[in-house]
Amino acid sequence: MNEGVRNVLMLAVAAIGAAAVFWIDSIAEYDFAVSILYLPVLVLVSLAAGHATVLRAAQICVALTVAAWVVAHFGQPSPSSALRCLFACIAIGVTAALLISRKRLEVAKRDLERSRSELELFANSVPFVLWRSNPEGRIELLNERWTTVTGLDRLTVIAEQNYNDVVHPDDIAILDETVSHAVATQTVTDLKVRVRQTDGSYRWMQIYDNPAYSPLSDRVERFGGLSDVHNEVMAKEQLQDLRAELEDSRRELINFTNSVPQILWRADRHANVDFYNERFTEVTGRDLNAVIERQDWIEDFHPDDREAYLANLEKSFSAGKELRETFRLRHADGSYRWMSLVGRPVPIADGSDQIRYYGGVSDIHDEVAAHQRVRDLNETLEQRVADRTTELLRTERRYAGLFDVSNMTFVEVDFSAAEQRIDDLKTRGVADLRGYMSAHPVELADTLGSIRTVRVNEAMARLLGYDDVANLVSHPAADLAEDGAELLLRQLEMYFAGVDHIDGPAVLIGKGGRRIPVYYNVTRLADGLHLASCVDLTDQMRIEEMRRAAQSELARANRVATVGALSASIAHELNQPIASILIDAQTGLRLALRDVPDIEKVASILKRVERTAQRVAGIVQRTRENIVAGRRAVEEIDLRRLAEDTRDLLAHDLAGAATTLQIDSPRSIPLIKGDPVELQQVLVNLVSNATDAMRDQGGQRRITIQLLEEGELVRVRVMDTGPGIPDEDFERMFEPFFTTKPTGIGMGLQICRSAIEAMGGQLSVTNVVGGGACFSFDLPVATAEDEPAPKA
Repeated sequence: MNEGVRNVLMLAVAAIGAAAVFWIDSIAEYDFAVSILYLPVLVLVSLAAGHATVLRAAQICVALTVAAWVVAHFGQPSPSSALRCLFACIAIGVTAALLISRKRLEVAKRDLERSRSELELFANSVPFVLWRSNPEGRIELLNERWTTVTGLDRLTVIAEQNYNDVVHPDDIAILDETVSHAVATQTVTDLKVRVRQTDGSYRWMQIYDNPAYSPLSDRVERFGGLSDVHNEVMAKEQLQDLRAELEDSRRELINFTNSVPQILWRADRHANVDFYNERFTEVTGRDLNAVIERQDWIEDFHPDDREAYLANLEKSFSAGKELRETFRLRHADGSYRWMSLVGRPVPIADGSDQIRYYGGVSDIHDEVAAHQRVRDLNETLEQRVADRTTELLRTERRYAGLFDVSNMTFVEVDFSAAEQRIDDLKTRGVADLRGYMSAHPVELADTLGSIRTVRVNEAMARLLGYDDVANLVSHPAADLAEDGAELLLRQLEMYFAGVDHIDGPAVLIGKGGRRIPVYYNVTRLADGLHLASCVDLTDQMRIEEMRRAAQSELARANRVATVGALSASIAHELNQPIASILIDAQTGLRLALRDVPDIEKVASILKRVERTAQRVAGIVQRTRENIVAGRRAVEEIDLRRLAEDTRDLLAHDLAGAATTLQIDSPRSIPLIKGDPVELQQVLVNLVSNATDAMRDQGGQRRITIQLLEEGELVRVRVMDTGPGIPDEDFERMFEPFFTTKPTGIGMGLQICRSAIEAMGGQLSVTNVVGGGACFSFDLPVATAEDEPAPKA
């Protein structure tokens, strides 16, 4: 049975009971108040309905009580019955009042309980941690949001008062100080701290704690909350960082605008300038802030340029178009220089009709002056072109006469059609013209066939034996030379490679098949014309043959002289040991022919003869080695020490020639492999030649031996401050028997070069900038892999 049905039944029972009590009270005369039985009726009504129904039920019961007394005692009223009726009514009223009070108390309790539930629901539903603490600062209440945020049980935290455990260690000190001060002074706590979350991370939280009087406890308690402000704090930090970046950008922008070599400006739509960079003051010498305040920038313009500039300014700003102008601006030194101004309109914001002008002013004075000079030069050039054109016309007429009547041979050939074919081949990607033509002989023949001889002068006709120029022009160009196709192909390659000139030897075929050796020169002209000229080499060839015969005879004489010189040298070296052998032999013979031969002395003489013979054999062997460049005894050589020994060896000769010898070398120079005697003779020869070259000159005379390490080589340079080597003598410096000395035989440098080459080097010579000659050679560095050689 539900509550509604139960309440209806209880009201029905109460009504029946009230009716029964009324019936009994109205028909019977009793000495007691039957109406008191209405009290259970009121109790039933209170159990089934609200206080309003109970009040109405009480009123009905009082009415029934009075009605029953009237019915029962109307004829014979008595004071006792009236008192009983009054007592019953009072009892009914008091009972009804008590029941109504009880009903209202129940309603109040229910309302209080509902309010408490709603308050708790509200406290646990808000997205903040809420608490209540006593005046001493102990927290007595925490909402469930605490557990959601920190993961700690709120009741345990309240019992143990360990809520500070979730605060970041770096924030505990400021939190304790702030809370203690607020509790002691009963002021508001407003602080941001980092609180550990359920996942272990820390987030910024706002603590707000406010003291308030509680009527329930009759004391000042503290009510507070904890809200998540992490995003706001992060945003604030980002905003601060952004502000710092913006400030840095602003300073950078200021530095940039003040560093550019142009005047930068900004103006509104009405041409009011509100910004200049510092370059304005540097250029004009005026304070930029004062100019912006007075807006008198036009005073710096040249008076002749102001009106045109202002007109252009008004026109551009009115239309919102770009402003461009050149004018003369007065500088700090009072001079005027040409400047170029550009200003562009820029909207203040996207979609905005309001614009500002941003621009710059650049110094173009040098460009304007250069343009003026160019205009002046153009005027001069035009005059010169006119004069030159007239002169060229006269020259062309003279050239035509020169071409026709000159003794120089000229041929003018038209390659225009052939060059068009070459251009087509380039377009098709051909990179090797000769290779392509070799692979396509038909196309080569067609290309050569398109080449035509345009003009030939009388000198060429005479050279080839023709009486009439017309007969010569009619011949194909390829038939005029022994290898005409090759000559024409060379000219096609000249055009293919973008070269305008070629030359070389050739053999022309004249009338009757005669062959004329020539040296030709071809120059490419405009419109595909090639102008060729030839020099007849017939006489030169005859002279060349005679010269070759003379050279052959001279070479034979040189060889004879060389053999003679070599024989004289060998005879000189062998003369002394042979004479010694002869004397010893004669002495030994006399001792042997005595009556009593002195065998001991004869044996000693024979031993001396043996040693002398070995010496002769050594001289012969060394001479043979020098001739055939055979094996030589080599050893490791300290070039620096060898150079110093050479300087000591030649000290007397150098002093007599007033010449100084310097050695330019690092302390540690690698050892090289070679013959120290021959290498020293090379240095002696080069230093002696340098001394002789400077002997007749005045001023400083200095010879330098320079040693340089270059990888696996050691470079040796012998330089002097003499007159250098004439250009015509460079190619003959190392030829045998060539000498510039009156008493020389011309073999020194040849022998030096042979010695250096035998040691793996190459002797060369150059002139030094500023005067003097430099002989240099490179020798390989001695390595551990080289076989050991005996000391020389």
